Amino acid sequence: ASVPIFGVDTKGFVNQWNMKTADLTGLPEALAMGLPLVKMLGESSQADAGAFIRNALEGKDIGTLETSIYPKGMAELENEEANGLVTKKAMLVLSASPTKDKQGGIKGVSLVGCDLTDVAAYREAEQRKVRFMAVVSHELRSPLHGIIGLMDHLCDTEKQEGRLRFMKLVKNCANRLLDLVVNIMEMASMVSSHDGSAAPTKKLARDPVELSKILDEIVMLVKSSTDKGGNPLVKKSVQLVNDVQALPIIEADAHKCTQVFYNLVTNACKFTMQGTITLAGNVDPEGMWVEVSVTDTGKGIARGSLERIFQPFEQEDNSAIRGYQGIGLGLSIAHEVVRGHGGTIKVESELEVGTTFTVRLPVVMCLPMKANTEKAKSAAEQPSLLDSFAEPGPRVVLGPEGPMVVPREIKVFDKPRAPETARRPVILSADDDEVNQQVVTGILSDYDVHIAMDGIEALAFLEKCEEPPDLMLLDIMMPNMSGYEVCKIVREKLGIGPAQMPILMLSASSMDSSIIEAYDSGANDYVSKPFDKQVLNAHVRAALRLRADHMAARSEPAPRSPARCASYAPEAMDDADAADDGVRRRRA
Repeated sequence: ASVPIFGVDTKGFVNQWNMKTADLTGLPEALAMGLPLVKMLGESSQADAGAFIRNALEGKDIGTLETSIYPKGMAELENEEANGLVTKKAMLVLSASPTKDKQGGIKGVSLVGCDLTDVAAYREAEQRKVRFMAVVSHELRSPLHGIIGLMDHLCDTEKQEGRLRFMKLVKNCANRLLDLVVNIMEMASMVSSHDGSAAPTKKLARDPVELSKILDEIVMLVKSSTDKGGNPLVKKSVQLVNDVQALPIIEADAHKCTQVFYNLVTNACKFTMQGTITLAGNVDPEGMWVEVSVTDTGKGIARGSLERIFQPFEQEDNSAIRGYQGIGLGLSIAHEVVRGHGGTIKVESELEVGTTFTVRLPVVMCLPMKANTEKAKSAAEQPSLLDSFAEPGPRVVLGPEGPMVVPREIKVFDKPRAPETARRPVILSADDDEVNQQVVTGILSDYDVHIAMDGIEALAFLEKCEEPPDLMLLDIMMPNMSGYEVCKIVREKLGIGPAQMPILMLSASSMDSSIIEAYDSGANDYVSKPFDKQVLNAHVRAALRLRADHMAARSEPAPRSPARCASYAPEAMDDADAADDGVRRRRA
């Protein structure tokens, strides 16, 4: 037989083992007979395999079972006959049926397999590639954070025009590389979630989104953008036109929608040398969907490439002389994001005439865009889901278990409330990367920033202070003790509450699991690296305002003057440590 066929008796011991099975596993029939079959199967599927065989013995409808079969390491094969035996691992999809004797009694189970070994090997290689991309991309974010932050600081202080121009070029290159890294991380996440090897690292948010405003902002941004050569992204002979009128507010991920339409518009700019790029909108008369199209008069796409352009790392022109940049992730990410919303994206193109990309999104995320069922219609007609988006106060969105009420975003004031005694707020920054510390101190130059090069040093600083700093910046990945561990010790053992000293976690990871663990460990806020200096300052001001409100509510005098912790500034730490039982600063 060309397929693996083997069988077991009523006790689960092998009583049938054909040549194809022997070839796939490397185990000859003579050695296989009488062995317990379940012990040969993958550990994760042994319980399922046992139930699979029992149900087959009882004559039940059992479907199929996907499992590996690998007889390596079995105690039953540790004998002279098996000496030098080299077994192999095979992936099979099994179907089973009971075997009967002449009297009609069930005497065992016969199993027929479909060989998936090559498919499994390909799948594993793909998963390894995806994991490698994700790890490398994550590791690249930290040095990019340092480059962008330092260049920001240098650009702010540089007066000489020539040097300033080169600094801005370095910053632009770093930003382009960061965009590439982020795209690779997102694509790795999407591929992992599709093949079931991992959960998506980033779930779609459910925001009230007004696409017309997002498109206005994208058009303004693109008109002022330049390519890597410093030339305007929109050519002088091209007119970028936004004909989208007011569209109904939809439930969607605002950031992801911006990413989708930014990719489509910038793609059109790359390939349109003259003519127009036009954005247009459309609304379903039944109120189930909204539609936005991006039409250009560019070079067009060959018919044979229309399906391929939505695949990762695929481009219509892969030649060495192509006249544009990119690695072919923009459209694939746009396709996945739109599909995640329950929408569609399609393309129509004619060579030397132009291309139109059309995105259709449901008004309520993931609901059918055709009102062909009473359930979809009644859900779409609920006034509380979308009408409340435009109202002040709490808004209603679709949660995992149905509609739920969430508060609107809290306004972040420009400056924290001034403490009772005029002093600069004190911030403790814990990070083992010297470049990152330099970036933070440069951005937060209006505050007294104290540096700790790892978690242990940060805890030692806190234990010595009579009163904690106003705010703590805490990196997650540090030697000896992670940021999560430090945060838990601060909250649980040192007893410093989130209002007494807010903790702002900083990390190159933007995965949901990292963010959730940060909050669970006691953090007040979370910012992903690399961050814009204005973004970091906004988060810091919000945290300081929280503390100021807490101190005002206690109606107590200012907790201390800066002089109380002055001895623990970086330049004085060695003297303080020498006076405190010889505790030495630790540098990673």
